[in-house]
Amino acid sequence: MKKLTLLIALSMCIPTFSQASVEIDGETFEVVDMHLHTGKFGDFTQSGKSFIMAQLPRFTVMSFPGVSAMTSNPWAPHIGIQAQTEWAGVDHGVLLATYTHHTAGFMTNRALEQILADPRNKKEDGSLWSWGMASINFDDFTEGDTAHRRLDVLASYFVQRPDLFIGIKLAHAHQRVAFDDGRYLGIYDVAATHGVPVLLHTGATPFPGACNEPEYYDPAELESVINAYSGDNGNGRVEFVLSHVGGVDQRATDHALSLAENYDNVWLEISALGGPMQIGPDGEPVDATEARYHYVLEQALARGLVGQTIFASDGPQSSGKVKAYLWEIIEAMQTAGFSSEEMRAVLAENFYRAYGLTSSNID
Repeated sequence: MKKLTLLIALSMCIPTFSQASVEIDGETFEVVDMHLHTGKFGDFTQSGKSFIMAQLPRFTVMSFPGVSAMTSNPWAPHIGIQAQTEWAGVDHGVLLATYTHHTAGFMTNRALEQILADPRNKKEDGSLWSWGMASINFDDFTEGDTAHRRLDVLASYFVQRPDLFIGIKLAHAHQRVAFDDGRYLGIYDVAATHGVPVLLHTGATPFPGACNEPEYYDPAELESVINAYSGDNGNGRVEFVLSHVGGVDQRATDHALSLAENYDNVWLEISALGGPMQIGPDGEPVDATEARYHYVLEQALARGLVGQTIFASDGPQSSGKVKAYLWEIIEAMQTAGFSSEEMRAVLAENFYRAYGLTSSNID
């Protein structure tokens, strides 16, 4: 009983998040993880829970609901998101709202706002530990005035809480909307009006219920939208951040790289690239074993795209995942021949440029 009382007391206290940093070969590097998922286990779909638990060792399945609830809780002692990022040496994070209730689960904008406004979302220097990205529910979007109302609500987060919300998060394959579907383009008008980037899930997803045809996951299908909002066509400018750089399909990955070459409003977000390619450049399955981040980082260096490449983990997933993935990326950059300045850009500086944040306005 004494141990339980102590645990409850620890979980109720308001900790001060210390200054984190990563040391590489004697140099200190700032790190931002711009892709972190929070939420409650109960907000996972049943199919999403079943999918995740099917990937786990059998002896961990019984404890997964409790452990998952802790790892996705920003404030849980020791294994919560804030503690995990501090352990990893990550200075700032970005938490995402998600309306992916057909596949994995959801995290509403309102619930995310409550987390971001929590007094515990502060570092010792008074700056925020984490910002957030708002999202939008596409269900019944085209019926009546639903789209207008939801777009107005989305925009309100950037009007009323620009200190907390810095971007928009979309996941077309999860949300069952094709990239170039004109009925949903109003969301980019919101982004252009309020000067916030749009983070888009690219690549197929293994979660049941998703749309895994290329028009839902291949960023080549986004080119007309990217061009329309490049700042040269009267629609304003939007920064497009391509999460997962096309996923496990090399065709989609190469399309993401080419888009970044051709448009300076395209950014490559390198989260969740630890697995191998599954589809080759000819569209056929491949029996690869190497982590995809090697290919992406080598191509970014060869194509002059280091300045448009941004670190993220897609964590926390499990205790230690953020730290492990960060060091996999660091070692891959070293192997590829990145300089210290290029690593600094990927680990933090490019994020600040893409999202219009500087050291003077991160409070």
